[in-house]
Formats: sequence, structure tokens, C-alpha cells
Amino acid sequence: MLFLFSGSLLRYVGYRRQIVYEANTLDAALRVLFTDYPELEGLLMNQDKTLKRTMRLAINNEVVHSDLTRALSAGDSVEIMTAISGG
Repeated sequence: MLFLFSGSLLRYVGYRRQIVYEANTLDAALRVLFTDYPELEGLLMNQDKTLKRTMRLAINNEVVHSDLTRALSAGDSVEIMTAISGG
């Protein structure tokens, strides 16, 4: 599976736009990502291991709100984005 990064998140992953991992679930992929890039965990996750409201994950362009146990396939892409709000 492929993680995709853009914007301000790039500095946390050494300005790599794409990172490939082998993982069966979103949670497993995130654990490996956080092992390689520990600063991302505090940025993306709450202390109770839920996704922060200011972050968004999309698997193959479908936003994932809270189901981090979702299964992944080898060809899946997971985009990590900061949520944009304003008025």
C-alpha cells in the first residue's frame, strides 16, 4: 500500500510524497509509519489512538472517519491530509 503526503506534512516525512509499506490494515500501516516517523503519531493521533479531528485519511479517495481497522490491499493508496476549516 502507498501513503501519499502533501503540504505541511511533507516536512515530517523527509519531503517524501510517497512511502510504500506492506500492511493488511490501516492500523498496521500507521504503526509502521509511526515507527519510521515518530513525530507523525503526535500530529495525527489523539492519546486514545483515535484520529485527530484536524486530520483526514482517505483510502483510494474515500475519506475514513474513524475505522482504522479497515483492510488494505497491495494496490491501495492512503492519503494523509490536514483538515481545512474557516469561515
